[in-house]
Amino acid sequence: MTDRPMPSATTDHERQYWQRVADGDVCIVRCHACGSASHPPRRYCPVCYSDDWTFESITGTGTVYGHTCIHRPTRTFEADAPLVSAIVTLDEGPRLMGQVDCDPAAIEVGRRVCLDTSTLSSDDVRLVFELQE
Repeated sequence: MTDRPMPSATTDHERQYWQRVADGDVCIVRCHACGSASHPPRRYCPVCYSDDWTFESITGTGTVYGHTCIHRPTRTFEADAPLVSAIVTLDEGPRLMGQVDCDPAAIEVGRRVCLDTSTLSSDDVRLVFELQE
């Protein structure tokens, strides 16, 4: 068990989502009415407000849209400092926020990244990306 904070799921679709993440299957929500993709899961599509959607697995690859380096994180994440956090535009469309496992000097907007699903477990569902060459 980890001391890291875990997300709390309050609805069935949130519970389904976090269970999929813990199992290594990170997904987005695809709306059947308008075709838009979104993340995180919501009860209604943020584009057309339809409730007709399904989970869709992602490749986990994308491009860094923005980033920051946290040199003094909270006590829970001190061992990870400096912690690189980034917003990643997925190849499937939506943007995710996650940690990038790299030297802070190596990260830059436009770099390609890939989600490392080997870090996912029921005790730690942080999304961690790795830089691609």
